[in-house]
Amino acid sequence: MLEAHELTQGFVEDCREHLEHIESALMDLEAAGAAADHELVNSVFRAAHSIKGGAGMLGLDNIKTLSHKLENVLHLLRTGELTPGRETISVLLKGFDRLTDLVEHVHESETLSIDEQVQGLVRIAMAGGAGGDAPPEPERIPLEQGGIFTVDAVSLEQARAGGNYIYLLEYDLIHDIHGKNAMPFDVLKQLTDTGRIIDCKLDFQAVGGLDDFGNSIPFHVLFASILEHKYVCGLVKLPPERVRDIADAKDAVRFAPTDTFREEFGCVVLDAQQGRGSLVVPAELTLRSLHNLKAGMLAALARCQELSLDLRPVVRCDLLFFQLLCSAHASFRAQGKRMTIAHALPQERLAGARALGFGCGGVGGCPFGA
Repeated sequence: MLEAHELTQGFVEDCREHLEHIESALMDLEAAGAAADHELVNSVFRAAHSIKGGAGMLGLDNIKTLSHKLENVLHLLRTGELTPGRETISVLLKGFDRLTDLVEHVHESETLSIDEQVQGLVRIAMAGGAGGDAPPEPERIPLEQGGIFTVDAVSLEQARAGGNYIYLLEYDLIHDIHGKNAMPFDVLKQLTDTGRIIDCKLDFQAVGGLDDFGNSIPFHVLFASILEHKYVCGLVKLPPERVRDIADAKDAVRFAPTDTFREEFGCVVLDAQQGRGSLVVPAELTLRSLHNLKAGMLAALARCQELSLDLRPVVRCDLLFFQLLCSAHASFRAQGKRMTIAHALPQERLAGARALGFGCGGVGGCPFGA
């Protein structure tokens, strides 16, 4: 059986091959504009798609995320929803440059930031394909062993286009792949001939410890194809119970919060990065602004694990505002989440709140202090 470092090295070499001519291909697309060669767009799309698949298999989340965002923009070019103009190509070039950095420093890739590139790609994708609406929530698909695929709804909708079925293929790396003298990359390449790989996951954690050691390593692939279930079973040579039709498994699909987003509620803006939200409370707390603030807090409660409030702008506040703060703090605690105060109210306003009886009895994170 191949060691993990050999799998990683094989992945790096495969990525280098995919990335070799990306820059010249993108420049050709920009020069051609609306008359760009369809096959050239497809070749760049396939490069991002292949890198995403390999990164998902090896658990290289930064490489997987960035290649996935590149793939989304390239899909819009393929469908004609975007034209390869200067701004779009510039963002793609920066994204692929960063992707190349991650690949060349694969062992440190999880520590390198991709925020700037991802934000640029998301902005372009939203402008081209979603009319400026907020990104759809990702769909979360639990696996038998307890691991989770998180797939954004845009990718899933793209994969379903053309009448595709969505399957969860449950391989055993040892018996189904290495036992047949094959490699995971061989499996992925075979699947791309007859469909589309949405995501994949090699679950080394499921091996267990010495007390529950087992001769099995799960390798899951989320696969889209026009083929019906029985034909996919024959293609992948897996028993029917390990080829799960996601469309039929309604209880296996649920929504999960988007990690990074920005949403406006009138004068209140909720910014979230990696599941941590932040809200700046408006200076003038009218009934309307309190309503907007409450809406922002409820959105953070539903979509974030933590909310940070900046109370510095507040000029005047009253009983309703204190009540809202206290209620929000209680709601976050009830769900096992955190609401913290990045910048507290001035002391005279805190004193006014306490005089009215507001406080959290020494509970950590109380918006009214100790």
